[in-house]
Amino acid sequence: MSAVDTEVEASNSELEQLLLPNHPSFTTEDPLGFSDIDEYPVPVYSILESLLFRKFESISQIIPPEALTSEFVSVVSDLSYTLHNRPDPNLNIVKSCISDLPDSITYIQSIVHSASKLPILFPSGSLHPLNPGETRAYTKAHLSSILSHQSLLTLPSPKWNDWGGVNLTPWYSDADGITEPKRTYTNITLDYFKQSTAPSNQSQEFLFHLFHNQIPPSLTAKTALIPLKILELPIEEDFPKTTLPVDNVHITYIISSHKLIGHGPSATQEERILASIPELLPVSTFTPPLKEKTALAVTASAEGGFIPTAVFTGHGRTARKDNSYNREDYEGENKEKRIRANTFLFLNATELDTVEVPEVTGGESGMLPDFLPGVLQKDLLKAYTGFFGVFDSQARKGEKRNQRIVATPWGSGAFGGDVRVKLLILWVAASFAATRLEEGQKAELVFLVKRFVVDAKEVWWKEMLNKVQDSGLGADDVWRALLEMEENSTADINVLEGIVNALGLERPHVM
Repeated sequence: MSAVDTEVEASNSELEQLLLPNHPSFTTEDPLGFSDIDEYPVPVYSILESLLFRKFESISQIIPPEALTSEFVSVVSDLSYTLHNRPDPNLNIVKSCISDLPDSITYIQSIVHSASKLPILFPSGSLHPLNPGETRAYTKAHLSSILSHQSLLTLPSPKWNDWGGVNLTPWYSDADGITEPKRTYTNITLDYFKQSTAPSNQSQEFLFHLFHNQIPPSLTAKTALIPLKILELPIEEDFPKTTLPVDNVHITYIISSHKLIGHGPSATQEERILASIPELLPVSTFTPPLKEKTALAVTASAEGGFIPTAVFTGHGRTARKDNSYNREDYEGENKEKRIRANTFLFLNATELDTVEVPEVTGGESGMLPDFLPGVLQKDLLKAYTGFFGVFDSQARKGEKRNQRIVATPWGSGAFGGDVRVKLLILWVAASFAATRLEEGQKAELVFLVKRFVVDAKEVWWKEMLNKVQDSGLGADDVWRALLEMEENSTADINVLEGIVNALGLERPHVM
């Protein structure tokens, strides 16, 4: 292990654990006087028992829905003050969402019941941050219990999380005028709690792997490029319909994440996926900030992989819940053919939107920020770490299925990266990682992209990628071509044409 890796592992082991509400050290001064015990300071869990669990798990069915909703939201507000000293949080969105439910008591009791299981599921009363190389298993019951406390705003925020905390607070406020995505996210979470009450659902297991890499791949070894398939979409879709076969395939879906994984009030890909699949929301409570050599993978034990509670089309301001999606169709005997995921891989590309690019004469930028010194290498190692980790973990379980990696424009958009460069990095990294596969196993990369997104940069981009793919050249050749372009980069360069030229190939002749 290198010195750098030793520092990474040590730093994670020293990170503060998250105290859950049933931990005896999680106490409050009880400013509103809710405690009925003589202990001081007051253990938080005793207040939850009296103020929340006993009240709402046995509440009368004849209470008017409006009164029930107001009482529940009032309790959440009181808990925010009692536990975190944050009085009167803006809860207008969650109150509105619950008020619109036809059977609000069922939803409220599902959340409260799941929250009450915390001492049974987490008897230690704490969550330790994942360490590099660690694999941790949680059942759906574990994750639902954590999520219920995120929904009730009862979790403290670990010091290492400085990105809005771990509770769903950012979804509940309408103070900033951004209400549409927040309402949708909140409604999906409420639906999840109602759907997840069946006992048969509670035992499903999810594996959380924090991969880390000590040794970079041998970038000079002759390595074949894995097949690349491009699915152009009329609008961004997280789980679009497809004719791609799903039998005997393990599907890994890349999430372009922030280094501090978590939910938020906008509609980035990371935030949409976390909202679509609520089992993923608790990752923020035990996943430390991703380092240059770490990547998080979450794998569902079920053969069919993750089943979204809802799905989205669009991105950012255009993102909307896809009302044509039916969860029952996704998991039923006549399974709807959509992109699926057995594993979600969280990769944080270099945040190039915060990088200063050197200027040339005239004040214009002299290069794509992707070609700044060291950026290519960092992103390649990050992607390789994730892909190799997924393939290796599957091999250790005796998994023989073929591997499909599904990627959307990674590290682009808000992160400031160039979609073409990042696609080439993913392709090269996946190809190097695929050398870990058993003989007879196959791997492929599927790229989901909105139509015309790349055409606006290079018209013949698909033809040039096909040219590279059909040439017989390897991932090592493409990597060397990228490094050559790094040395000679200019801002107005045609990236894929430059790759074709660097590889000594003829530019495609397209009419």
